[in-house]
Amino acid sequence: MSMVEIPLEDAQAFGVTTSPVRDFSAEVATAYASKEAAYGLSTQPVVTPTTVITDAVTKTIDATTTASTGFEARADAKNTIRAVLATYGLGDLSDYLYGVYARGEVDINNPDAIIFSLREQEVYKKRFAANAARAKKGLAELDPASYLELENSYRRLMQSNGLPPGFYDQTDDFTRLLEGDVSVSELQDRIQNGFRAVQDADPEVKRQMQELYGVNEAGLAAYFLDPERAAPILTRQAEAAKVAARAKEQAGFQLTALSAEDLIARGYTPDEAQTAFTKAGQLAGLYTEMGGEEALTEAQKIGAAFGYDVAATQALEQRKRARLGEFEGGGGFAKTTGATSGTVETGVGEAQ
Repeated sequence: MSMVEIPLEDAQAFGVTTSPVRDFSAEVATAYASKEAAYGLSTQPVVTPTTVITDAVTKTIDATTTASTGFEARADAKNTIRAVLATYGLGDLSDYLYGVYARGEVDINNPDAIIFSLREQEVYKKRFAANAARAKKGLAELDPASYLELENSYRRLMQSNGLPPGFYDQTDDFTRLLEGDVSVSELQDRIQNGFRAVQDADPEVKRQMQELYGVNEAGLAAYFLDPERAAPILTRQAEAAKVAARAKEQAGFQLTALSAEDLIARGYTPDEAQTAFTKAGQLAGLYTEMGGEEALTEAQKIGAAFGYDVAATQALEQRKRARLGEFEGGGGFAKTTGATSGTVETGVGEAQ
């Protein structure tokens, strides 16, 4: 809209003010700032890692080149830029960035232009190496701000969960997580429901991780944080190790990974497994074949212990009745056992 100058008398005739236009913007800004200060609100703009890089570079170049164009000023600008970029692992690009600016090849006031000028450089590609692998998998490339924020979130999560120093706390350590598109929430699940669930459990659970999946204690963290393995599978395996531990302790059963995971898939918890295997342990003799009896498979024994395999339960009941009948008739199922002479074992266990 253009301004039109009118005579003073015409303006007065139509009641139009002739006072100069007043710029209230500064006063409004001051008023808002005082109100924000009074309520404890921040007046600072939100700064992302990308703008931190570009803003620092811009201010450094502007300040040094405006003050002087001499050698010392240029050297100072390069050194400061190098220090800023080094914070993000890009220090080797300081000369390159200063050069493209000096040649007028990049608008130093345009953050996107600065990042675009850097992204094809090998140093940049190495620093944000996960992006190449993500692209091959059809995943979206992460901009520097998102990339750095994910790294920082991973690092904070590792520290808050008490992972040992030196483990997953370096830039390269996070590359596979970024390549696998592992979110912060998924990583938390891997640590809490996988690694911690086994690491903080009793020794038998750790032994079962070795027995079922070939994972020793030293390799637990790497196993559960491996982005190539799906988090739900890892959680199921951690629970399976707990179930297998209770089976070994209470009933003397050494479960296979398939059997242990099947119980988890059926909805049984480690606590419920302990109850079932404790009962099976009390009937240990009944689960062991004697005198040419037909053998029960591991799956049948487990199904009978938990009560979901009706046929196996009935088979055990028939075995129990047959043994008791033999015992009462003085048959071969009665035998003397134990430290005290005269203790009689019927072959049906304590809970007969």
